[in-house]
Amino acid sequence: MTAVEPVSCQSRRPGRPRQPRTDRAIIDAALELFADEGYYALSMEAVAVRAGVSKATIYRRWTGKRELVIDALATLNDDFPQESDPLPTGSTRQRLLLCLRHMANRDADSLAGRIMPRMLIYSVSQPDLYAEYFDRVIMPRRRWLHFVLRDGVERGELRTGLDVELVTLALVGPVLLQVHSMGRRQPYPDLAEQLLDLLWPGLIAQPDADLPDGAPNNGQSAVRNADHDGGRRRLGTAM
Repeated sequence: MTAVEPVSCQSRRPGRPRQPRTDRAIIDAALELFADEGYYALSMEAVAVRAGVSKATIYRRWTGKRELVIDALATLNDDFPQESDPLPTGSTRQRLLLCLRHMANRDADSLAGRIMPRMLIYSVSQPDLYAEYFDRVIMPRRRWLHFVLRDGVERGELRTGLDVELVTLALVGPVLLQVHSMGRRQPYPDLAEQLLDLLWPGLIAQPDADLPDGAPNNGQSAVRNADHDGGRRRLGTAM
């Protein structure tokens, strides 16, 4: 299958070449205004002023406000591992820590932290906008985490029959609760490490003989995972 590539300079009509610095300034301006004022109040004029460019410069790159906002939101994943990249070297535990630290470092005052509450509101008031945000920002992270977990199972580091979606909820939920607690809780300085230390014994592969009395074996876990499928689909996640 051939991926759709963004329009390159060679395929555009002749003229002044696009400059990454200008693109970045527009994206940054759009994200700041979106976080401060929301989608409804954001205007192309305000973005142009904040970025120090003309409206024509913006419209040469994006056809309208919606397209600009969606592309700008997608850049929130720029510092997160990309699905197309090989998994980083190291153990499954190290890879999970990489993901958890990425989220834990985004406190409520960060750009991503200020945008998240708005997106939760827009999941109701702007479902189409939220759906695109979910597909381009949330789902790539979730797929990457699922990939890491499945790879851990294949490498024998994690137990067979692991419910990767349930593990994702268990890993991500406490981090997001801490990040978006709006100052009501004292932050854990090493939240990623402490959380993984707590959950790790339930994830790692262990011989059945070492399981405590009453703990399900791998076959029972697989059955339990199948039983949870219906209920799991009703659970949301911000990862």
